[in-house]
Amino acid sequence: MTSRPTSRTDITASSTPDLTGMKIAHRGMLHDTRRFAEILGRIGGGEPCDGRRRDAIAGYLDQLCASIHHHHTIEDEVVWPILTASAGAAVDVHDLEDDHTQLEAFLATLQARTAAFSAAKPDRLGVAATDLAATLDDVHQLLGEHIADEERVVFPIVDRYVSVADWDRVEKAARAGASMRFEVPRMMRHADERELAKMKSEAGPVIRAMLALLVRSFDKREALIAGPAR
Repeated sequence: MTSRPTSRTDITASSTPDLTGMKIAHRGMLHDTRRFAEILGRIGGGEPCDGRRRDAIAGYLDQLCASIHHHHTIEDEVVWPILTASAGAAVDVHDLEDDHTQLEAFLATLQARTAAFSAAKPDRLGVAATDLAATLDDVHQLLGEHIADEERVVFPIVDRYVSVADWDRVEKAARAGASMRFEVPRMMRHADERELAKMKSEAGPVIRAMLALLVRSFDKREALIAGPAR
């Protein structure tokens, strides 16, 4: 491995990898951990939460933990090796790998406290919700720091050194192990206007119809999770 590999932009003026999917994924993680911390905080403070709402919250958080774990697995097993092979000594991902180890421990706690919230007796629901809210706050804070570092360190390296073909391998691996029924509506929710227009333009009529069904189902659960109007 050379100490300074030739950058992709030094070789050709070809287009750069599209990082939109990773940006939206990061956005979704941060938004979900923050909003669920707020929701569980309100429930801990006495806001009504019947069985259907509790099941919807627990189910979403289980899927969120699986989504974050999958995202970090793809980074560990696919993204980091590509970066190292493409950029050599120009990139060091050891701190980001350490973050993943710490985040996995936090996710284990989050899953355990989600299970405790789901199974809590009525007189213990508030305590379980408060504990879960605190863990979500911790995960949100660590994710925020990790994502900021990752986008500062990794994104410029990808832009400079990684080929479009190699980044397509990342996107393919990410899709292969993901729950698209969960991920696709979240991507559409967290995409900005330009990103959403691009996704819709790239989808054919059949795919757009399927997306509409997924989003409708997702929104029904969202209404249940949100709870009573304030």
